[in-house]
Amino acid sequence: MKQAFAKKLYSFEIITISMATEINSIKGTLIRLGFYPDEKSLLFDAFRALFEIRPELKTEIAVDLYRKGEASLWSAAKVAGCNLEEFKDILRSRGIAIKISSTKQESDARLNRVFGA
Repeated sequence: MKQAFAKKLYSFEIITISMATEINSIKGTLIRLGFYPDEKSLLFDAFRALFEIRPELKTEIAVDLYRKGEASLWSAAKVAGCNLEEFKDILRSRGIAIKISSTKQESDARLNRVFGA
């Protein structure tokens, strides 16, 4: 049993290395041919295309960033591509607590600054 698992793991590693080699070759070729000035530009386009095909991934990333405390509610909603209330609904549907990062007085002061009340 252990030997069969080891063979499968080894096969997976070979496939992974082969894929990485192929991806690096494609990246290098696209940059060398002048389609992209650098790897950053190529990856930007690749992820933009990925998110067009699988827009739900943006929501998953936003939820994860919010859950880990790496993004505020507002910025996570922006990453997800939805408004604040829609993002709150997503969090509630997943049982994720919405964190209040300021006191009522701080929120009131912010509102006063924004609306001049």
